[in-house]
Amino acid sequence: MKNILACCALLSFFMAFPALAETYPLEGEPSTILAQDTSSKKGWWTVGLETANNATFFGRNTATQYPYVAASLTYTHTSGLFISAMSYQLFNTEDFIDETDVTAGYSFKVGERFDGLVSYSRFFFGPNTPLVKAVTSNAATAAGTLDWKYLLTGLSASYIFGGSSDLFTVLDNSRYIPLQNLWKGKNPVGIDPKFTVIAGTQEFSQTHTVVTEKKKNPVETVLDPLNPIGNNGNGNGNGKGKTTTTTTTTVEKRFKVLNYSITVPLVFSLYNVDIEPAYRFSLPVNKLEGDESKAQSFVSLNLSYTF
Repeated sequence: MKNILACCALLSFFMAFPALAETYPLEGEPSTILAQDTSSKKGWWTVGLETANNATFFGRNTATQYPYVAASLTYTHTSGLFISAMSYQLFNTEDFIDETDVTAGYSFKVGERFDGLVSYSRFFFGPNTPLVKAVTSNAATAAGTLDWKYLLTGLSASYIFGGSSDLFTVLDNSRYIPLQNLWKGKNPVGIDPKFTVIAGTQEFSQTHTVVTEKKKNPVETVLDPLNPIGNNGNGNGNGKGKTTTTTTTTVEKRFKVLNYSITVPLVFSLYNVDIEPAYRFSLPVNKLEGDESKAQSFVSLNLSYTF
């Protein structure tokens, strides 16, 4: 019943706002088409609906799959300032809303080929959420994309803090490949394959054991023959004293590659609606003990409408 109610609520949200703006990769910037369509406005709204077969956080996921549906609402000003909110509902969990993210940021262009972005996000979680992401509550992100004709290269750095603190970077290379337009050439369609490498900090525990031997003083050495305990009962002193063992555990962070992934989305537009079904294969690497992440396939669907 909870799943049915959640889907109805989020679908109603989507229908109530016939415009979900485009989504922002890395909380990113509006597309060129969107900029042209809204060039006469001071700002525009985007409503989005997203669903996938599992949730991930910088390439890490739980052993149990948690399919989800999420709805978002974004306002973007022509200056580049934007604010957005996105709520997630995971199936087979106790909470009606498992996560809500609120993001504010600024996107900008440098020349014709470079797009940049800075943003801050605050995460709110339900009390019973199983999400890996729930160990933190804030993220500060700086990102940029460079179109150098043959590839579109994006690089972002996110500092995650609150509960735990880590630094993550995401490097991806993609290239949009247009296909034959649909419906008499009025609706563009294409594929946008992308290869992504995620790196970040991890905590490592190292244990050091030190054995210290305390030497006897000269008086104790002379008296050894009289001390059966000190000379092991054979009357021969060896001049050695007691030993002390000290064990120290230190925790340090190392920056390593965490995940490789390949994503193949199909992107097409129908009037002001953008539709993007996608397939992604994700391969986690350099896992720590207790990390349940594993290689798996993800399928997702994103819908967005701008007004």
